Amino acid sequence: MLWPDGSRYDGLWKANKTQGKGRLIHANNDVYEGDWANDKANGKGKYTHSDGAVYDGDWVEDKQHGYGVEKWPDGSKYEGEYANGQKHGRGCFKWSDGSEYSGNFIDNNIHGKGVYKWMDGRKYDGDWNNNKMHGVGVFTWADGRKYTGQYVEDKKEGDGTMEWY
Repeated sequence: MLWPDGSRYDGLWKANKTQGKGRLIHANNDVYEGDWANDKANGKGKYTHSDGAVYDGDWVEDKQHGYGVEKWPDGSKYEGEYANGQKHGRGCFKWSDGSEYSGNFIDNNIHGKGVYKWMDGRKYDGDWNNNKMHGVGVFTWADGRKYTGQYVEDKKEGDGTMEWY
């Protein structure tokens, strides 16, 4: 099937709708290849953006939903759960600079329990709220010093405990 905008679908059809295995090449050269149901990406599939970014995983109603792996041209990678097209649930995000976060996500944000490791050896293990250290956590420096206590929007709050090694 060829659409007026230049998009093209090659694959299976049922009752005039994409159904089963197929490949859609969008007019902007983005490509989805995988399972279809009722004219939407449903099941397992791989979406490759024209800029080189790739998502390979579960789809429901044209949205990333379930488990998947997303990679970007700069070397960043996310592997984990999605809901309605957003990182949602448990996952691990590795940035191109070597830092990484493993833990909970809500609506594409670091939120809940998780561990963030910086490439210089620092680490925070604790509570997160909208991409910020927020709640109880342990911050460890590369030299082994540790601070355990309360954080509010990335800042130490109140009295905590410092340990030196």
